[in-house]
Amino acid sequence: MRSKTAIIRTLCMPLAVIVGVSCLMALMFYPMMNASVRELPVAVLSLDEGATVQGKAMNVGDTMVEKLTSGEAPSDGTDTADDSDGDADADSPMVWHEVKSQSELDRGLADHDYYAAIVIPEDFTAKQVAKQQTAMKERITESTALAQVMVKAQTEAQTQAQQAAMAQVQAKGLTGAAAQQFAQQYAKQYVQQAVQSAVQKAAAQSMQSGQSAQSGQSSESDSADVADAPTITVTIDNGKSPLMANMLKSSLPTVLGKTGATVETKVINEGDTSHVKSNALPTATMMGLNVLIMPTFMMSMVVSIIAVAVLGPKSYDDKAQRWKTLAMQMGSALVYSLLVALGADCVRAVTGAGWLDWSAVMFLWLASFAIMAVLFGLLNISVPLGVLTGVLTFGLGMTTGLFPFELLPGFWRDWVYGWVPQRYIGEGIRAVLYNGDGWWNTATGPLLITLGIGLVIVVIAGLLPLRGRDKAAKAGKRS
Repeated sequence: MRSKTAIIRTLCMPLAVIVGVSCLMALMFYPMMNASVRELPVAVLSLDEGATVQGKAMNVGDTMVEKLTSGEAPSDGTDTADDSDGDADADSPMVWHEVKSQSELDRGLADHDYYAAIVIPEDFTAKQVAKQQTAMKERITESTALAQVMVKAQTEAQTQAQQAAMAQVQAKGLTGAAAQQFAQQYAKQYVQQAVQSAVQKAAAQSMQSGQSAQSGQSSESDSADVADAPTITVTIDNGKSPLMANMLKSSLPTVLGKTGATVETKVINEGDTSHVKSNALPTATMMGLNVLIMPTFMMSMVVSIIAVAVLGPKSYDDKAQRWKTLAMQMGSALVYSLLVALGADCVRAVTGAGWLDWSAVMFLWLASFAIMAVLFGLLNISVPLGVLTGVLTFGLGMTTGLFPFELLPGFWRDWVYGWVPQRYIGEGIRAVLYNGDGWWNTATGPLLITLGIGLVIVVIAGLLPLRGRDKAAKAGKRS
């Protein structure tokens, strides 16, 4: 008959599993549900040569850069007054970095220092001024034409008003002072009504002629407006973070549109998009990375636990047997990690994202082998330690492979982002898929360090003294 302790343990096991899985899911989804954009580095370069307006030097581009880097929202670009009311918020969505030359900007984009870059052209001020002068000339022309209409209408109405007033005086039979007063008031009202009617008629004719001209020449007018308008170029680095690239495609033109300029957006490091369906949502690109990061880590962790359980005997006769077992485990890890990389490739292909090239597979092979090396070493030291490390790393680090540093909550920024392997898997895959790098890229070094740490842990596991049961088994064989 089973003891009460065994029964209680059996009943509590499902509860422990529920609590454990709930905590793991909370670790995974908390960063996603509490993400906020903070301090995204964006470069801004002004090539504006400025202009002279009424004898005064003016440079709208430099003023715009100054306002951006000081944390002020861009205005129409012509107000040079200092309306700053404090320092920029440390947690603002974007941090603007002023660069001094196109070559400096190109180096920053090549090194992926910025999520986006803004270039203000040489003729920005000149076109802003020309645009305002043209609008002013149009207003003056309209005002002059209206004044002419009013003067002409008033002149004609005054002549007609006298005749109409005399006719009304005679019809009413007025004489003397009463007739004179009535004639003056009637003539004044007559002139006002005539001028008002003439102005309304001129405005209606002007509107009708403008609509006719617009219907016949709308495309030419639009083309001329675009050609005359100042243009700001926005370059977005898709390879640094596809998620942030999709956000910046909509947010930056909105912010810069306040200047009244035309915003031209271009995306670099788009990668191979031939497999992406035209109706796919922007999030599909982000999830395409997740179908590589998550399977790679999960399969590496599960395979490590199973391999140690199968290839690791419950007791060793001596240390030589332990070293032999560790060597066999690491040899199997080299093969299993390749299968993990191929398995992740299959998952991606089945989801419709296409097959990876050999560089991406090689990188995933290295990433999986590095993860397995660490887990193999920890599992050989202590199975609970290895399992706990794998599960916690899985829960804590999964979001870091998808979200950039600037999007993560504070704890993940300060304590998780720097060491979890999922971050480097995501960076390396983006480097291969979007930037055209090979398997050796910016994330390869950290993964090699992880592999080195894993090998050190394996050596430590081999150097540890035999446990009591290992010694008892060895003594039993000798007797």
